Amino acid sequence: MAKIKQVKMALGLNPLRPYLETTVAINYNSTDGRTSTYRRPVPSDNERFFIKLPKVVADALGVDQAKASDQDAVVVKFKELIEQYKYLDTEVNKVILYTIDVDPKPGDKKSAFSPGHLKVVVWAGTYEETVATAGDGGKRYSYARVESPVNFAELDEFDRYNPARRHANRFDGQVPWTEQNAAFFVWIKDNMTLLIERLHDLKQPDNLVEAIQAGRLLPLGEK
Repeated sequence: MAKIKQVKMALGLNPLRPYLETTVAINYNSTDGRTSTYRRPVPSDNERFFIKLPKVVADALGVDQAKASDQDAVVVKFKELIEQYKYLDTEVNKVILYTIDVDPKPGDKKSAFSPGHLKVVVWAGTYEETVATAGDGGKRYSYARVESPVNFAELDEFDRYNPARRHANRFDGQVPWTEQNAAFFVWIKDNMTLLIERLHDLKQPDNLVEAIQAGRLLPLGEK
């Protein structure tokens, strides 16, 4: 793989700044029979040159690159895919994505205390969900993180839950963003943080005995 040229284009993806120029890289795939792998096959001659599509376009179209046989042709193909995306029916929703993983799972006899441990993993974040509907009615989804008090952690810390890895599928765990829904997840985050801090303190036997004798219960009350 080699980047052979960079060009500036006004893609028109931002309706507020339609003439904003973006630097686009034209790449050449030099993979041959000697350097090919399972994940990096030898491309056909008419797909040697490629340009990566913006993520929101790639998610909507289900194609991550424009490919062609030469530099001029790949630029034309890239522009065609950008225009194709613009004619899709799209909508943007503000949502809260979340994951709750517990072990053992209630009613699941196979997981009930088999390792002798209890596990709770909770993650949530605020996102803009872009839904693109193609001409055949198929829907594809893209997510962009929005700064919010709901956000539990940076994505690199919870990469397994990063919806950007879901290849345009709808993230299963989600609710609309409302003041009430946001307040609920903030409450969960604050109380889980407090519970973790208290449990960490109880690792010391003296702190544990002191807490029991003082009747200091763990923060497990209802909202």
